[in-house]
Amino acid sequence: MNSSQFNARNASASQIAKSFVVPEYFSEVTSFRNVVLVGPRGIGKTTLLKAITAPGLLGLHRRPDLTEVLSEMDFEYLPIYIPAESIWKGTSNLVKQTFSQDADQKLILGGLFTDHCLYQLISAFEEAATLQTSLNQGEKFPWAIAVSDDQEAKIASHCSELWELPKPQKSFLGVKLQLLKRANLYRTSIAHHVNPESLEEVRKRGHLDFLVMLKGFMDIASKFAGVNRWTISFDEMEIAPKSILSHLYENLRSFDQRAALKFSLFPFVDFYEEKGGFIPNPSSPTHGQDFHPVILSNKFSNPDYGFARKLIQSECEARGQSYGEFKSYLNKSSAVYAGTRKFFDSGFERQPDKIFQCSMSQGDTSFKKYMQTKGIDSPEDVLSVSGEARRANVIRKVFPIAEIRSYYLSKPLKRRASNGSRTVRRVSAKGYGYYHGFDQFLNLTEGNPRAIKYYLNELLSDMGAQKESRTAQNAAIPRNVDRFRALIASQTVPSVDVGETAPSALKVVDALGHALAESLLGTDFQPEPALSYELKNVKPEIREALISAINSGALVVEQNASGKKLLFELEGCRVRLSHRLAPYYKLPTISGQSRVLSGLPETKQSYALQPDLLTWADADG
Repeated sequence: MNSSQFNARNASASQIAKSFVVPEYFSEVTSFRNVVLVGPRGIGKTTLLKAITAPGLLGLHRRPDLTEVLSEMDFEYLPIYIPAESIWKGTSNLVKQTFSQDADQKLILGGLFTDHCLYQLISAFEEAATLQTSLNQGEKFPWAIAVSDDQEAKIASHCSELWELPKPQKSFLGVKLQLLKRANLYRTSIAHHVNPESLEEVRKRGHLDFLVMLKGFMDIASKFAGVNRWTISFDEMEIAPKSILSHLYENLRSFDQRAALKFSLFPFVDFYEEKGGFIPNPSSPTHGQDFHPVILSNKFSNPDYGFARKLIQSECEARGQSYGEFKSYLNKSSAVYAGTRKFFDSGFERQPDKIFQCSMSQGDTSFKKYMQTKGIDSPEDVLSVSGEARRANVIRKVFPIAEIRSYYLSKPLKRRASNGSRTVRRVSAKGYGYYHGFDQFLNLTEGNPRAIKYYLNELLSDMGAQKESRTAQNAAIPRNVDRFRALIASQTVPSVDVGETAPSALKVVDALGHALAESLLGTDFQPEPALSYELKNVKPEIREALISAINSGALVVEQNASGKKLLFELEGCRVRLSHRLAPYYKLPTISGQSRVLSGLPETKQSYALQPDLLTWADADG
């Protein structure tokens, strides 16, 4: 499967509008105010921003099923969508390596960024003008504007002067071509090696400030086209040069009342680099006052999967399959221990007496001894526990842990590794039964639209082919876990000067997961084991890897109790491993207690010989 199949970057706004599922926070995104969308890769930031472009909004408003919900939202503006350019990151690194002078670095990077944004600005405006000619009789929208040839010529001419193009232009096409030509000059100055002539020409020309040029363009468009309200959406800005991104971010405080700025960012904000860490300036924008944050990341605990359910239902309907039948298909897996879960439309309930039976049959003697200290020796004793406080202490906190132990008890190999430690293997006969079922499917995807679609693509096909539920889920889970691990492994971690090579994000995540699993599945039963980490005095060698893990979605951060929505520093953060990785380490899909993390946690056993999940996926299929 093409890895970009479910990436909104490769879809047009019109295509997105056809199948767009409106989330409950959509009105927050569309509102005429500064907005920052926060979330890891694949969470839907690009989908949202493309949906509120001119062609996206036209597609949404032509859907009868959305008429009522859209009627309550504010769309009285012309939207401009500015996607990030994928080469920015590489270009930024190349410029820093090539030029020693900070002035030259900012000149080239600023020039490339500004001309890219101006190109997207004029393209979006032209697109809105083109839409006007395709409207049906009776249709009228503020983002579809009428622009005559004479108006286009005047706008293009004034933009040519304002943006310091070498020749006056009379069309939007001419303006775009001149911008591309100038962008090529910036690229030529750094291609392969420094081009002295091009560099000198760049120095003479200087570069323009995009936000200043934007204000001028709004003046021009107001005079010649009557457009007075705008939204400017910057997508994937985390890959933009940090100096540029911080400049844009600072302007959230006071830019121009005619425009609302919208950004999409990763959870961890790292463009305020100062000695001793990444912290915002005292005069920086504040959420709630200067911008409205929309957190798309899944919650640390007690997640709301309402949107995920709507998305799954929509995908089922699009493929001509029943949403209800799909839920039943996952829930009827024979790999789930019989009687241990009772399924409802709203979810499932663990059946502690049946879990107790399974734990005893699996030989979890430590759990048996623990329950005996609570006066429980049999399933009947479990059912007889009464009183809210006692049930919370003896049943609700304990049995989610007992359940996963009944599926995954560690079994050390008899042989020892070369360093003398015991190695650990996966108990393949146990398979993935703990992670089967519809609600566990929601947990395994963390509400991530891209992850959901990858799973659905396989599971709906298997359901249509009448493949056994147990077999289908055992095949889909390892493929999707390994796909996510590949994404984490692809994240680059900046080198740090600590005398040794910094570990990769995947290596750090693996260490965190294995350490938690060792405690969870150890010899001694722990009713409330640590299943998350609190970051304290994090060592420099793992800091960047942790940031990368957070931004890729491998680590989920608990929302700051102070109410701050953007994450500028790791100190004091509480994180858990994403449930998307849980099957790899044999971790439960709950958050649990936390343990302090400063450096890589040590494990008692070696996991060097642990195979990829795909090598043992269908053992119980």
